[in-house]
Amino acid sequence: MAFSKSGNTHFDFRTQYAAGYMVRTGHASKLYNYDETRKIQNALVSESDKALPFIHLAYEAALYVPFSFFTYQTAYFLFFVANSGLLALALSMLRPHLSNLEELWPYLPHAMFGCFLPVTMALVEGQNSILLLLIMILTLGRLKRERDWSAGFLLGLASMKFQYVIPIALLFLIWRRWRFLAGLGVSAGTVLGISVWLTGVEGFFSYWHLLGTMSTRFSIQNGMHLGIRPELMPNFRGLFYAIAGGATSTALVLTVCGSVGLLVWAVMRRPSFPLTLIAASLVSYHETFTDATLLLLPVGLAAATAVKNGSRRSAQLALICAVIIISPTLLLLAGVRFYLLTLPILTLFALYDQHPAV
Repeated sequence: MAFSKSGNTHFDFRTQYAAGYMVRTGHASKLYNYDETRKIQNALVSESDKALPFIHLAYEAALYVPFSFFTYQTAYFLFFVANSGLLALALSMLRPHLSNLEELWPYLPHAMFGCFLPVTMALVEGQNSILLLLIMILTLGRLKRERDWSAGFLLGLASMKFQYVIPIALLFLIWRRWRFLAGLGVSAGTVLGISVWLTGVEGFFSYWHLLGTMSTRFSIQNGMHLGIRPELMPNFRGLFYAIAGGATSTALVLTVCGSVGLLVWAVMRRPSFPLTLIAASLVSYHETFTDATLLLLPVGLAAATAVKNGSRRSAQLALICAVIIISPTLLLLAGVRFYLLTLPILTLFALYDQHPAV
């Protein structure tokens, strides 16, 4: 169904494909123009009364230029294959850290990657979440080798979704990891410069206007217009938006307070990159459900550590890891209440001090 013309034309890849086409054809300055985006998406993909706006820094759109040379259907298939390859690469790079899980069952790491619903959705929707996971795994590897500058440089490449990069950078700043921050500054500054060069200054200001519409000026009407549903976000914003019954101002206050409290809590813990990734997932103001794919890194490491230690606390840690892997499918069947995934993620954050500092 996903590869049929009627089945995939409203997936998120619609956005990426049109963005790549706009960069290739010299229309990058209108990348954040809603009406122009809708016109191009309707012409290239299928008719719709709404657009799926491109909401990332413009440098990412250049990644989709090669796919824009093909028809949408072919490009979708090729990106699905490429995404699957990135997922296999991510698993192969993380497997050495998951050897304890393989002692329980040789295919347990494969099952974690294959059965985690956000991964499936990232593949089907054509999202970039798997690429982000790979960047995070590469960053962890460099940190383990005490190569902070290159680790920070790699993390900066993930700035297309800076809502995760900024909290991590803030924690490393407080921990005084200067070389990490220097590398991050170089790569983040570079991709920012490329983005401004692609869109022009006026086009870049349009991006900031779009971000405001998504965040501080968010409303139910804006959400319908942009295709954003906070209650589907597995983070503080999604949880508090659901608790507040859609009252955006109340949800915003609760989200800010919860995020500040969590970051203060994180600062008091041992420096750990997986821990910062959990924190970034919780405090990220805008998060797609597919971005929960990033949790495979801390969940996998925590589960492997729990199996090795075998203590009562480790058993609790292993249980919460299993809940995080399984619960998205259950929440989908229970009426798409993905915001409830925030609770086991927060529990994982509380228990994560069992893992060695990285």
